[in-house]
Amino acid sequence: MAENKLLGQSIYEKNIKMTEQEIINLGFEKVEVLDSESQNGYDYYYYMLELMPGLLLHTSCDDESSDGWKIYNPDWDIKLPLEKDAIVQLFLIARAQGYPNQYHQ
Repeated sequence: MAENKLLGQSIYEKNIKMTEQEIINLGFEKVEVLDSESQNGYDYYYYMLELMPGLLLHTSCDDESSDGWKIYNPDWDIKLPLEKDAIVQLFLIARAQGYPNQYHQ
């Protein structure tokens, strides 16, 4: 099975949970939301990345990620988290379209 340099495992593994460090290594930016902004009673954060124009990815919030972080596209009708292999494919498409590598090796 081919190894994936982006996530350090097979691109065929059906896994949607990631570590916070994997998300940081992919180049996601941390977005902190203060209680004064959200008025939900607590501060929280999540990560987001514009992989290429029109393709925004974001993670679950830190308070929802105790057993692993999940990545979503907020613009898609299906609100299911992306599997790691789908994320890898999106990075490869972005690279093929000439967008710079967003992740750290």
